[in-house]
Amino acid sequence: MRPFLSASRLNAFGVCRSRGVSLIELVVVITISGIIATVLGAIIVRPIQGYEAQVRRAQLVDAAEMAVRRLGRDIRQALPNSVRIVDSLGNTDNVSCTTAGTTCTIEMLNTLDGARYRFDPGTVPGGHPHPAGVPWTIYRLQVPGLDSNGFNIVGQFENFQPTLPFTSTTERLAIYNQSANGANSAYADAVLAAGPYVITNPDAPQNTRFTLQDDGGGDEWRITPSGNPNFNFRWASPYQRIYVVDTPVSYVCSAGPNGNITRYSSYPITAAQAATPVGATNTALLSTPVSACSFSYSPGTNQRAGLVTLDITVRDNASGEQVRLLYQAHVDNSP
Repeated sequence: MRPFLSASRLNAFGVCRSRGVSLIELVVVITISGIIATVLGAIIVRPIQGYEAQVRRAQLVDAAEMAVRRLGRDIRQALPNSVRIVDSLGNTDNVSCTTAGTTCTIEMLNTLDGARYRFDPGTVPGGHPHPAGVPWTIYRLQVPGLDSNGFNIVGQFENFQPTLPFTSTTERLAIYNQSANGANSAYADAVLAAGPYVITNPDAPQNTRFTLQDDGGGDEWRITPSGNPNFNFRWASPYQRIYVVDTPVSYVCSAGPNGNITRYSSYPITAAQAATPVGATNTALLSTPVSACSFSYSPGTNQRAGLVTLDITVRDNASGEQVRLLYQAHVDNSP
């Protein structure tokens, strides 16, 4: 009895021959497979594209945020009323850079530490003890007046902790800085031959340093100007505040497709602000690419602190996508 063959046939020689796939069946399979691949591709590609876009935006935000947060920290640490802004065209206070080749710069004097200076004898019960026979006047700061014999600060500096005795090189003292521009600013006084406001380093025209040492009682430090016996401060601080500053710090924003934000430090103080600091020994690239930026400064009053507004746009050149960040920092204006 011959077996029943349902899926194959015997040829003339008695050999079993398998059935093949028809062209129509092949076309149907390919069409269905293409539809399935297209649907699956759309389902998979969209999340991947969304993830890549999210990563790209996060990188843009991080690039700009790092710059503005570092800038905000330096602003809060700056000498009161020392913030000043300029662009490459000479505009000040409120500047905007949106085209390639333009730069906007914000500058401030970096503060190492601050304290309160002694302005009274301090001989009341529980006050600072003075050695017998030593005039109380040598422990207080006389403003205005000659202070070649030095003065005490109430206590010690907390952040600025050099080995005592210490003699300044690039550090300066500032009291009651009232503005960042003009003849009465810390910038202008630092380079004056008679500079009565900021104690400058030995290489400056004023040729006045200061010496920091323990006053002998163990609870207060003593500051003594040296190199200029006629040194005196111009004004007394209403809160008896004194600051130790070293060098300026600048943030320069260059706009355009390959723009960036760069931090400059460790360069000489100049009376006039430069769009790009000269002589900086420390530079750091903080953000790129920056397509546009705007800096504005509203000076403080007796009722409110000053305010710096930073508006920065970073752009991804490959995708054309951009992110804009707006950041504001309050400026201490209580010198």
